[in-house]
Amino acid sequence: MSETLWTPQAIGFLLDEQLGRHPVMEVQDVYKLLYQAVLGPEHLIRDAEEFATRLREEYASLPPGGEEPLWEAIRPDGRLGRLHLRPFRQSGLSVERLVDACLRTAEQPWGSRSELEATWNRFCALCRAGRWNRWSWDEVQAFGQRLERERFPPVHHSPAFCAAERPAYRLVSSSCLAWLGAH
Repeated sequence: MSETLWTPQAIGFLLDEQLGRHPVMEVQDVYKLLYQAVLGPEHLIRDAEEFATRLREEYASLPPGGEEPLWEAIRPDGRLGRLHLRPFRQSGLSVERLVDACLRTAEQPWGSRSELEATWNRFCALCRAGRWNRWSWDEVQAFGQRLERERFPPVHHSPAFCAAERPAYRLVSSSCLAWLGAH
């Protein structure tokens, strides 16, 4: 595990930044962010052609524009981020290149379940110490118990996050941004 990447300070800084952009984040959304940041897109791409078809369909259904940044880092080292589809579509960049960038990102080595669990535990320790007062300790602890029972599974965004943010993004490595034309 990368001890220097997922320090309490790095987790705190990352979450403070994300909470500034996404103030409706619930505990579930924090976990989703940490899950993606540690493990990358491994759970999303089981079948490359199926993934490509779903991405093309979602891309075609979205209006261009959006207030999101084109790309936002979700790891302390900046190696991975969420590429938002509405501004990507507005930019006129190639959805086929995006498919390739996503597949390239999925092939890169990311973290492990044990690293995710340790990162989650550091987040919990920060909550217990009072770093954020937006979630009760009981809420954080109950969600953590669910994660332990289910062995740290992938989750969806919370209903509140979905309603407020209408998330439409893909995980893309920062190393793919120049090739993609999205730098």
